Amino acid sequence: MSNETIFVAQAAFWMLVPLLVFLPIRWSLVAYLLLVQFDLTGLSSYSASSLGVENAIRVVAVPTVLLFRVGPIRPFPPAFARMRQFWLLFTAYAGFAVLWSPYRLSGLKMFGYLYASCVLFVVFTAAWQNRCFTAKSLAVVVWFSLFFALVQTYVLGNDFGDAVLGDRFTSFSGAQSFAPFLLSLFVLLLLCGSWKASSLVSAAAAAVGLVLTGSRSVFLGFTWALVIAGILAAIRSGRRFSLSLLVKRAAFGGAAVVCIGLLVLNVLPDNRLNEMLAAVTTRNASLEDVGTFGWRYLLYEKEFDEIASRGFNRLFTGSGTSSGADFALETSLYREENVDPNRAFHDEFLRSLYEWGLPGFLFLVLFLAEAVRICLRMVRQDGSHEALAFLAICLPLLISLTVENTLAEAAGPAGVGYSLVLTCMVAAGCARADKKRSPAFNNCPPLSGCQEAAATGS
Repeated sequence: MSNETIFVAQAAFWMLVPLLVFLPIRWSLVAYLLLVQFDLTGLSSYSASSLGVENAIRVVAVPTVLLFRVGPIRPFPPAFARMRQFWLLFTAYAGFAVLWSPYRLSGLKMFGYLYASCVLFVVFTAAWQNRCFTAKSLAVVVWFSLFFALVQTYVLGNDFGDAVLGDRFTSFSGAQSFAPFLLSLFVLLLLCGSWKASSLVSAAAAAVGLVLTGSRSVFLGFTWALVIAGILAAIRSGRRFSLSLLVKRAAFGGAAVVCIGLLVLNVLPDNRLNEMLAAVTTRNASLEDVGTFGWRYLLYEKEFDEIASRGFNRLFTGSGTSSGADFALETSLYREENVDPNRAFHDEFLRSLYEWGLPGFLFLVLFLAEAVRICLRMVRQDGSHEALAFLAICLPLLISLTVENTLAEAAGPAGVGYSLVLTCMVAAGCARADKKRSPAFNNCPPLSGCQEAAATGS
């Protein structure tokens, strides 16, 4: 990695930290959403015996500071109790499983990621409830994030873009993490806000950046988000939801995706999405011909065989947090100098079963199922825009959990983006439970929520 990239990344990181601490909370949160773009693990090796200071600050210290600053924090209503309990049980078991892990330091790092997810859930929910997130602030995040990506990709040599996989467009973090972040902002701006020109332009800019990342898994989720956006457009026009409406909007969404695909094929011939498009449109083509899918398929096959061959005790308890590195090294797809124990499986469901056994796998699945149940209930009861936003990222989230290392991205762009959308829905549900409907992007009345905090200098 070039010295210029290292210097710019570290300088930007340390400039944002004091802003996050001293700015009014509304803009402090914006600073945090920009701070997560700087994943400084990319500046070091994947050693399982070292700990980066900057990333410890980003993952543990900064969310904790925000937790003390974001108040008031309201209690969660009973409707969300089970979802919260399932995630806390999952986090607690992952922390307990560090005790029998062969990679204790990496296990503690993983527990730090899960700790960050718990804290950020509380922080973001309170921020939505206090109206500290607005369309304006999220648009600012979009444009600054794209600016960082332009500088990193086209000025500094794209060290984070992975030249082996086609010099992908990304900020100072991996493209597979940057893409879900842009998708989450796209969904929030398009589905939760009023359709003003500034919001729509910012959402379109996020969509363009998403396509340029070349993330095939997130692009599939993007197509689903377009379908949900079409349904919302019909609902806003006063049309009653029906199966025929769903089919028509799905057709419109499919047509939009085809147009985007044709544009990518003709304008961006080197984009990684073309491999997926070619597999769909070419006779006798196979998914194994699509980029990294071939070696991932081999990895998943070996993971299934390893888990299926375990005895009951090992299957129940798991082999310990971050122990997946042992399996990855046995496959010869990794070496000790490039394996990250928390990013070796590329499937969080298989990883949870391997490392945390049946309890960890069950808690993770129950958490996701409960979140989806709440989402569908809110959509069915009153067509909640916030719930539709979460529904729009459900598919990309499940895809990411199936083919990526999403849990280790809790304090990275991907994890923060998904958490933003989930907590937007939770905050809306809490407001409805209190019979105080509070749309995410309504203008704050004078001296309320974040404006009051700004006025008092907190």
